[in-house]
Amino acid sequence: MPSRKRRILVTGVARWWGALVVQRLVEDPDVAEVIGIDIREPRHDLGRADYLKLDIRHSLIGKLVRAVGIDTVVHTLTRIDSFDMDPARAHEMNVIGTLNLLAGCAGTGSPVRRFVLKSSGHVYGSRFDLPTGLREDHRLDSNSRHQFVRDIVEVESYVSDFAVRNPNITILALRFSNSLNPDEPQPLARYLDLEVVPTVIGYDPPLQLIHRDDAIEAMVLATKRGPGGAYNIAPAGNEPLSTLLDSAGKLHAPLLPPMGLGLAAFAIRQAGIAFLSPQLLDLLRWGRTLSTTKAARELGFRAARDTRAAFEDFIQHRRVLRYEPDHRVYQYEKELEDFIHSRQVASSNGEGEVDGALVESEPDAKPRRRPRPPQAPHRSRS
Repeated sequence: MPSRKRRILVTGVARWWGALVVQRLVEDPDVAEVIGIDIREPRHDLGRADYLKLDIRHSLIGKLVRAVGIDTVVHTLTRIDSFDMDPARAHEMNVIGTLNLLAGCAGTGSPVRRFVLKSSGHVYGSRFDLPTGLREDHRLDSNSRHQFVRDIVEVESYVSDFAVRNPNITILALRFSNSLNPDEPQPLARYLDLEVVPTVIGYDPPLQLIHRDDAIEAMVLATKRGPGGAYNIAPAGNEPLSTLLDSAGKLHAPLLPPMGLGLAAFAIRQAGIAFLSPQLLDLLRWGRTLSTTKAARELGFRAARDTRAAFEDFIQHRRVLRYEPDHRVYQYEKELEDFIHSRQVASSNGEGEVDGALVESEPDAKPRRRPRPPQAPHRSRS
């Protein structure tokens, strides 16, 4: 008897993480349906997937999961570094949002059988006494000085508790090393892309940098296979920061003082040069190296590019992007497409029927039509 095709919910499709995962999943013949959700519209074409403007903190999540018959949830909305999100708002999205998403996946009648969380290697912290090749069973930095790090550790703790209470759902947490995407560079990538990269005086940290395509490949693999648990996702080995910068022909100079590093980073941010979060400042002093043995053994994941190759590819693409115009490609229909209510019969009192169950209509979810095909690839300013 043929296996039932998958129905997958992906959070965070306004950013490249979620959108590129969706692009891969919609091409999988074993996937019947993919739904992407976010509070902002996607910048990437989602193919035949459906997009819903929906906040994961809303109770409608549970109704969506049951109405569609979602069996797999891929949660990419977590953030560890952000240009535009203060710690209080990040806590709301990372912790409260994840708790509500988990609640929507639990309970009697939930069809969810697999949950994949995008986490970060920052959960281990970055200190002078960390061993090289951190394994997944290493103690997490729950007492970190940094709010973003504490939030992600808290998220992982809730996900672990959820796994214990729901043994019928396979839970995977992927702890990524810092990612490199030339189209949407994160704070560390933007720092490395500066014309002259200021380094911390007296420090040359070992780094692991993962290419965008390898990061997405790991997410897709975890969506389809592998036992539950935490997995480090990174290239094997590491490279000293100075070696990376030299190999890519980047100018660099030891300009950041170890004492007063936070003040120096604040000045750089105020000048509009770069944004370096406190956890990145720690990384630029002490570095961090993750063991990738478990991911290779149990997920079958091995990064196609090592750290140096990923960085050189990133720099090459960024140099090209400097000379290309910035286009806002995707245009969206003005009218709303009522996605959930297309599966139910509306009634005059605002209630309808989904699979024989009476549910109330809720106006906070704003489904939209899929974006029109792009005319040219979107490029962000460097």
